Amino acid sequence: MKTLLKTVPLLALIFALSSCGGGSGGTVDPKEIGDAAVKKITSMDFDSLDSLMDQDIDVGAAKEIRDWRIKEGYDRWKDYKKRLEGDGGMDPKSKSGIDSEDKWKEMTWGKRTGLDMGLYRLYANDDVEKRLKEMKWARVGTEQKLAVEGQGSATIVYVNGYQDMIEVKCVRKNGLWYLSSVEVQMSKEVPKKPKDD
Repeated sequence: MKTLLKTVPLLALIFALSSCGGGSGGTVDPKEIGDAAVKKITSMDFDSLDSLMDQDIDVGAAKEIRDWRIKEGYDRWKDYKKRLEGDGGMDPKSKSGIDSEDKWKEMTWGKRTGLDMGLYRLYANDDVEKRLKEMKWARVGTEQKLAVEGQGSATIVYVNGYQDMIEVKCVRKNGLWYLSSVEVQMSKEVPKKPKDD
């Protein structure tokens, strides 16, 4: 499952802001961000992942732009609703709580982040709560690429006993690490044990 952040234009994300959550600060080690992101995902606290991100935006101005776009009819609830629904939608089981135009207009940045990263899609998988909450998850790989003047990127990979995978991507800015995206790979059905012939 690819994250929608790779396909949604940055401006669309900015226009979607209705309030700021997060931007609470980075860490000196990307594994700390990875571990914190996995803890939020495995507790199904998708809407607070934005607290691990660096939000270098003017939230007030972005909210004004979003409100204007809605008022003028450039962004419409019926169009966004289509993106939520169905097997390929961002929220096929309607677990996000964004189920009316008013809730869409009031949607927080954290909710938008969880939806855009495809995390509410996980509810369509069998036994998702057991697979996320009850299974042991282990960090199995970390890759860092450092650039000049304190910049860089990192990928941290976690797996559970079913071989479900969470990949956390981080970015390093001014010497601190922040979450940039997550991708969860999980088959719809719980993997079956092998049987003897």
